[in-house]
Amino acid sequence: MLSKTDFIQFLNCPKSLWLMQRKPEVYPEGEFSEYAKKLAAEGYLVEDYVRQLVQGWPDAAAYSFQDVFETDEGLYARADMLRANEDGTVDIFEIKSSTSVKDSNPHNQLKDAAFQTIVATETGREVRNIFIVHLNKDYVRNGAIDPAGLLTFADETARVKGLLAETERQIADALGLLNEAAIDESSCSCLNLSRSHHCDSFDYFNPGIPKYSIYSLPRLSGKKLENFVSEGRFGLDQIELDEVTLLQQPIIQAHNAGAPYVDLADIENFISVLEYPLYFLDYETYASAIPIVDGTGPQEQLPFQFSLHVLHNDGRLNHFEYLVDQPEPPRRLVEALEGAIGATGSVVAWNKAFENTRNKEMAEAFPDKADFLVGLVERTVDLMDVFKTGYVDIRFNGSTSIKKVLPVVVPELSYEEMEIADGTAAMDGWNKMINEEDPEKRAQLRKALLAYCELDTLAMVRIFQFAETLIRDR
Repeated sequence: MLSKTDFIQFLNCPKSLWLMQRKPEVYPEGEFSEYAKKLAAEGYLVEDYVRQLVQGWPDAAAYSFQDVFETDEGLYARADMLRANEDGTVDIFEIKSSTSVKDSNPHNQLKDAAFQTIVATETGREVRNIFIVHLNKDYVRNGAIDPAGLLTFADETARVKGLLAETERQIADALGLLNEAAIDESSCSCLNLSRSHHCDSFDYFNPGIPKYSIYSLPRLSGKKLENFVSEGRFGLDQIELDEVTLLQQPIIQAHNAGAPYVDLADIENFISVLEYPLYFLDYETYASAIPIVDGTGPQEQLPFQFSLHVLHNDGRLNHFEYLVDQPEPPRRLVEALEGAIGATGSVVAWNKAFENTRNKEMAEAFPDKADFLVGLVERTVDLMDVFKTGYVDIRFNGSTSIKKVLPVVVPELSYEEMEIADGTAAMDGWNKMINEEDPEKRAQLRKALLAYCELDTLAMVRIFQFAETLIRDR
């Protein structure tokens, strides 16, 4: 059987789909699979509001939901919404949780709709119009959710029908592949894609790729990656420094030297501009397809928690934290932060673009707090930058995520064994906490959330002190 989800997986990596269906016992569920599940779950939430909206239309009886189409070839599609037209044709509505129509991989919604259209046609239905229903990016909640304001019905009939011939060929290719009892399992097409676009089964199909490879090089251009792959050069020791960018060179140097690449001048430049006390700040946020508080829109990041470690120039370290217990605009969070951060001193973040964007959004939402929040933006520095060009260890594997840097430079601190250990889990944990009626379970979730966010900023402090030691001990 070839479902819509299967087909999208085929477009991203054909062999990955074959492995999932032909050898499910060895297929590794990974990030692609989990993200697909997340999209599906959010789509059902949006569908509830589509149902509410349609119920109020004069032709509501013409609409149906979750109609199933199956062909003798094994094609399977479930239409989110269908309209039976007076002339015997149908209109197909694909319901999505995105704020725009996605027309490229890894989740091409037009291909999605083309697949639905083809399967419906092969079961004897004539499709007249095709719509992608998505969230209105300009919608702002004010009281009860207004389905008419929340939803956008994008008529994509022309673009989808323009893809039908190509999609039919791709479906035939997919079915042909799935009918193969055996395939060449020595590699897959993801070799020509960056690491973030690899299929879940990349390691299975490409076991000969070194742990530290060309995929460890950040922002490697598609053309250069394709050239390296075509030449069979996957190891970092096979790449010359003048073939890569200045940002990528330290990774190759660290790998080939068998020791961290250290630029003390770069680290000193970062530290020299800092003003004490240092405020190590981290937000946790919640994003949902359906905005849960007034003043927010679909998929908008809602800050619900912060952790703040304050390091004084005499070595004293204080900690402040805030965690809201119910969905609400983050005014009280801002007020708590304002009470903890003094008028002077550098604010230190990891990937400052995230915290700064939240501060700018909150400044717009609360004009009376704009001076404070814009001031934080101006005072914020990014500790992550040090580990792009100042200190690069090959064990980071080309990443500057704090989850990759911390275990290398401060191994005594760890996210392992924590009940909540990453931002996605924090988002899920907070959602569970605010909806949990059992006081004990609610308290446990709160404790886990506080512990995770506190470790984020403590990790920054210890990593910063590690960098300071490099300068002091040179």
